[in-house]
Amino acid sequence: MKYFIPLLLLITCISCNDDENSTINLNQTDADIIQYLDSNNLDAQKTTSGVYYILDEEGTGEKPAIDSYVTLKYEGYLLDGSQFESTNDEEVSLDLLYVIPGFAEGITYFNKGSKGTIIIPPNLAFGDSGASDLIPGGAVLIFNIEITSIINAQDESDILEYISENELEAESTDSGLYYVVDTLGDGAEIEESSDVTIKYTAYLTNGTIFDQSSDSGSYFYLQNTIPGFSEGISLFKEGGKGTLIIPPSLAYGSEGIQNTIPRNAIVIFDFEIL
Repeated sequence: MKYFIPLLLLITCISCNDDENSTINLNQTDADIIQYLDSNNLDAQKTTSGVYYILDEEGTGEKPAIDSYVTLKYEGYLLDGSQFESTNDEEVSLDLLYVIPGFAEGITYFNKGSKGTIIIPPNLAFGDSGASDLIPGGAVLIFNIEITSIINAQDESDILEYISENELEAESTDSGLYYVVDTLGDGAEIEESSDVTIKYTAYLTNGTIFDQSSDSGSYFYLQNTIPGFSEGISLFKEGGKGTLIIPPSLAYGSEGIQNTIPRNAIVIFDFEIL
């Protein structure tokens, strides 16, 4: 899986369309959507904003919020059937805060594992400007989607669920950090202010890897790392191996890192202290 930002890039292109593209306007309306549904024998639900959605296959679990991160596959079409975007059957991750409004709203009606279609009117897509030469002004957009995972704001209950699902034997600290000891290590003691070289893989609860060291490890001043990492590593000695499961408050908090780590996300590190 990877983070994917074409929709974000398309949004920025609205303001940079050239004069030739800006003269193209399909002027499509709700009537065109209704005609499309009738012509294709489709039964869709309409939201109060004007987005239509079709649930072909229902998944399980909670639905995303308007500011969630989702991992999905999708294809984007115009009403005439021409395709303007596709993930090519690859799972990609999107921050719903940075996509067009109709797409973000439509996704909130689908949960993990669900498949369906979102049909977005121009005013909730790219309006009269369109997007470069890919999407004309005034165009209705159609997205066929499949949701594979969702990350909403996470807390300790999500850590406990992750531990249970993965059958881990984890311990916790007073701060809320959870850790798994594979090998405690028999070398030098480590403090939260120590300098260390660590081989690691860092990922989210849905399995998305966001960082990884080389086999020779990475060098850290622990006092300059996120609190949960420095605390967790100091629980081991040189040669130690294990896993840190770090709550958002000890990681990247309510800001996250755009296109890398969601807001309010649990982060996990598999590590070996070299």
